[in-house]
Amino acid sequence: MNNELQALVNSIPEEDPKIFMSKTKSNVMVKKSSEKLTIDYSWVETIHDAIPYIDNIIRNPRRFIVQEEDILPIEKTKKISEESVKHLAQHTGLIQEIDEDGLVKPIKMLNIFKEETIDLYENRFIYSLIINLHTFVENQLAYQDEESSSKEVKTVNYEANTRFKNEDINITLSLKSVNYEKLSGPYEKPVDLKQKIEYVRDILEDFMSSQFMKNMKNATPVRSPIRKTNIILKDTNFVYALRLWEFLERFQIEKPLRRYKESTDLSNEAIDKKYSLTYYLNYAILNGLEVAKDEDTSKYAQLKKIIFNLAKSFDTDDNEIKSIINNELKSAAKYKQKQIRGINETYKKFINNNFEQIEKVMLLLK
Repeated sequence: MNNELQALVNSIPEEDPKIFMSKTKSNVMVKKSSEKLTIDYSWVETIHDAIPYIDNIIRNPRRFIVQEEDILPIEKTKKISEESVKHLAQHTGLIQEIDEDGLVKPIKMLNIFKEETIDLYENRFIYSLIINLHTFVENQLAYQDEESSSKEVKTVNYEANTRFKNEDINITLSLKSVNYEKLSGPYEKPVDLKQKIEYVRDILEDFMSSQFMKNMKNATPVRSPIRKTNIILKDTNFVYALRLWEFLERFQIEKPLRRYKESTDLSNEAIDKKYSLTYYLNYAILNGLEVAKDEDTSKYAQLKKIIFNLAKSFDTDDNEIKSIINNELKSAAKYKQKQIRGINETYKKFINNNFEQIEKVMLLLK
């Protein structure tokens, strides 16, 4: 290939490229666009580290005793407490009678019902956190098939026209180069990351089906801003839970899938001249093909015709024809050697004068 290109360059008349380019009207557009896709998996480590603290809370949720009071007919009263007696003493209107032995017969009694509950603000906060966390992880896993990658696209569009040696010449060139590269994640090795994602997902499924979540299913979810109670601010488990809540809110805004795009126009006068030079080389190749075609057909066909016309004459001596042809071939060989020496000198002069431009063209064509 290099020999063929060198032969093409050697066959170019010295002044032709300069004349050709001076008569060329061209327009070149060269662009480079970059696109980078990154997936942020930092959430995996954050959630993974917070899981033990959330687990501590749901295994031992905070509890509160709820006390309800109701005044019921004596026949429906199941348990009389000290509070019931005090209430009756203060509300004598509820006494039906007192017999001779001093036995008090009330109409109604105060009934006190005590019930343990976990429906506290702190527990509702954890209940809401687990629901949000489960939804968040499911949304993140929708991107797990995506890969961080970088893509660079370079395009060239070149158009030109020239009036050269009584010929109207024009060219339209479109070239595109794409470089695609996968990027490794900045957080963990792929195997470690996959294991942590599976661990987080499995634990969250366990959280969602836990007794704590079942007991809290009718609780009212909390929303930001989170009320900073003493428990949330001072209990270590709740401190980590609050940090996780705030992290999720920031991450939701940023989103895990980030696309960075940039486009640069590389067009300039220098690159226009380089492509104009390749334009001339394309023209030279086209002309070279036509010359080769003429040499392979017309010239040899004409020679065969002359020989045939001579040989078919009745008075023609075949040996004489062969002798004439051999003598002419020897003369032609001497002439060609002389011409080649002169042409080589011309070529060397052309190459020396245009060496830098030719070197740039060869780099473009690699």
